[in-house]
Amino acid sequence: MIAIRVPALRPNHLLGGTAVVCAAIAIWPWLFPPVPATRPLATVPASAPAPALAPLPPLASFSAIVERPLFSPSRRPPPGATTASGPLVASRYRLFGVVATGPKKRAFLADGARHVDIAEGDRLDGWTVKQIGADSVLLSSPEGEAVLQLKPAAAEPPAKPQ
Repeated sequence: MIAIRVPALRPNHLLGGTAVVCAAIAIWPWLFPPVPATRPLATVPASAPAPALAPLPPLASFSAIVERPLFSPSRRPPPGATTASGPLVASRYRLFGVVATGPKKRAFLADGARHVDIAEGDRLDGWTVKQIGADSVLLSSPEGEAVLQLKPAAAEPPAKPQ
């Protein structure tokens, strides 16, 4: 009989075999890509109509919010606050300029990006311009009066020395 002599396995042989097995596992998806299971496409259900919204209660029912502001420590409106509708117009419009040339006075208001030029007697969203002062505008409506005050521009931060 012929004796076959098997060489002794060394750690290098084991590491080489492990590297070949890992390489085969790594390239297997490229050689034989998995076949995705075919499923029927999901149908998009027809969207239901939006539910009808209940009508809002009248604006007067929210007067408690103005009378007792939540974020004021004293839970009282700031001094000089006007009627319930006054703060609404005062929060919407910002007075940013008044021009007086002789008896004519004009005020410049901003409503977001929209700018409005008004004079005494003009109407603005149901409000009448009653009086234009040096730094304020008095608006009146059947609901009451509101005052828009001219506020100074925010101070710019000082420039850093270079």
